[in-house]
Amino acid sequence: MTVIARVTSQDPHAMLVQLLTAPLGLDVWEVKPDHVVLQATEAQIERLEQMGYGVEQLHMTHTYVSTFATAEATAGYHSAEQLEQGLRALAEQHPDIAQLREIGRSLENRPIWALRLGDRRGTDRKVFLLGCHHAREWISVEVPYLLAEHLLEAAGADPVQRWLQGSEIWVAPMINPDGHEFSRTENRLWRKNRRQNATGSFGVDPNRNYGYMWGILNVNTSSHVPQDETYVGPRAFSEPEVRAVRNLVAVELFSGVLTYHSYSQLILYPWGYTSNPIVDPIDRGDMQQVAEKMKGLIHSVHGKTYTPEQASTLYPTAGDTTDWTYGEYGIWSLTIELRPSSQAEGGFILPPSQIRPTVEENLPAAFEFIGQTLDPDTVEIRLQA
Repeated sequence: MTVIARVTSQDPHAMLVQLLTAPLGLDVWEVKPDHVVLQATEAQIERLEQMGYGVEQLHMTHTYVSTFATAEATAGYHSAEQLEQGLRALAEQHPDIAQLREIGRSLENRPIWALRLGDRRGTDRKVFLLGCHHAREWISVEVPYLLAEHLLEAAGADPVQRWLQGSEIWVAPMINPDGHEFSRTENRLWRKNRRQNATGSFGVDPNRNYGYMWGILNVNTSSHVPQDETYVGPRAFSEPEVRAVRNLVAVELFSGVLTYHSYSQLILYPWGYTSNPIVDPIDRGDMQQVAEKMKGLIHSVHGKTYTPEQASTLYPTAGDTTDWTYGEYGIWSLTIELRPSSQAEGGFILPPSQIRPTVEENLPAAFEFIGQTLDPDTVEIRLQA
């Protein structure tokens, strides 16, 4: 039996940091300056209380799921099969500028799809949008998929026409199809892939399995314990879903990577593995600046605030996507944590009525990132700097 709880401390700065960095096997959902929201067993809750934390039980997990994960809510989102159908339809409707590529296979042999948008091959200006490393984060499928749809619909006019004539935009909306399908049919809050571990437990966290600084942490948010939600895996790139991304990036050498997650309404830039900032002042300044611009653009649509911050400010992670793409290749890399801002608004189970406004507010921000990455004048200025 698990519960969703709000954890506080009389000394928030010291003790909440300790809570995040201790290897307690907690499923951390939400981190705020004065509290943490997490999912835990009753035994873990009792231990937290014994350690001196204040624990307010918000919901039994099954109550939370039954409240938000209605049949209507499930029907509003793509399954892996429906996503494939949608991507195929986009490619067939726009054959001159869209090609559907299978970039790999999951553990359960499901295809991992990427849609390549662009008039021609051979350009060195490319951007990569991807979603659904974590199975339960369904909105992270819808945003990149609907962004791809919008890009194709807008391909007859600038700036999209200019981007697609001289550049490539790749979109892979579902990196973890096995976990996603399991979250639809068995456990709505499943996070990991479906690796059967030696201990008998299941799952590796794909967003802790990339090679840059893999395994250097052993904390709640990057764990070496197989049954934990953030299990990093037995070795870097042990998971076929992660190797699919690795192999694509190695071939295409993207100029920018934008990866979608949920929830908390954040815009995160490297590093996640350390609280130290990026050493290169130009890279650090550029990513911070574009994150701030994206914040303003998002807010201008529906008034929602997405906070830019270094990824480790949320919580420490090692082996995540953007640390790897920036650390290994120097690629501009940002993570967007989508709606909602809190568990009280649905958390991981975002009502389907929120899909369209979430896409609408993220569209101008994605365009800003793509433009900063692909437009020749912008790229030239960055290279000269």
